[in-house]
Formats: sequence, structure tokens, C-alpha cells
Amino acid sequence: MFKRKIENTLLRWKLKEGHKPLVIKGCRQCGKTSSVVSFVKQNYEHMVYLDFHEHKEYKTFFAGALDVDTLTLNMSVGIKNARFVPGKTCIVFDEIQMYPKARQSIKKLVADGRYHYIETGSLISIRDNVKDISLPSEERSIKMYPMDF
Repeated sequence: MFKRKIENTLLRWKLKEGHKPLVIKGCRQCGKTSSVVSFVKQNYEHMVYLDFHEHKEYKTFFAGALDVDTLTLNMSVGIKNARFVPGKTCIVFDEIQMYPKARQSIKKLVADGRYHYIETGSLISIRDNVKDISLPSEERSIKMYPMDF
């Protein structure tokens, strides 16, 4: 059975840097989402998954106050089966380039320290869609490549 290189990278991040948000950039259709979802299911008790491409309505979670309690309340109401357990929940922002304001909110979320955060997106779109937002300096960014085993 093949094992992708990203699996070891994700585990090292969780164990050593899980307090920092992780941004996974890569070309379209290289397996970012499937790798992240598989990792989170194996390594956390709970996953809150936000796909900004498929669910444009998730953008409403980030309207108004961006404190952790308001955001988690908005997400728990708007996402079926969303469970927020400190230290046991990883929040995945998939296709983050579709809504840069969500990426900007990471700074406050990470400062709170209750949850881990992974963001995924395509290389070009992430770079082009951040000119008007302030990015968290705490982010750890990695690139993922297709067929990287």
C-alpha cells in the first residue's frame, strides 16, 4: 500500500506545531482534501469541515464578530454534526482561497488555543486572493504535490 509523504508531515505538525494553523497549498486535484480528511479522522475525535467551494453559505459564519465563541456557535448551528471539544477537534477550511476573510479569522481562532486548524487551497488562487487581508503570522505553510509517495 502506498503512503503519501504528507501523512508524516501532518503528524509532525500535530505533535509539534498543532497550535499553529497549517496551510496546505497545491495544484488542483492533487489529493489535498482527501489527505487532510483522512488524517483528521485518524488523529482527532472530531472534525468540523468547511468547504467554501461547495457551501457558499459558510461565508455567513464570518460576518460580524470574529471571536471564537461567536464563530463556533455559528458553525455549530450551520454545520450538521459539528462538535467543538477543546483539544479534540480539528477545523478544516477547504478551498480557503474562495473566502479570504475566513483565513484572516484564523489569527483570533488560533490565539484562543482550543482547536487545531488546517486550511487547503490551490497555489495560484491562495496567492492572488490575499491582497486585502492581513494574514496570521503564525501560519505554517506546506506545498503538496501530486503522486508524492
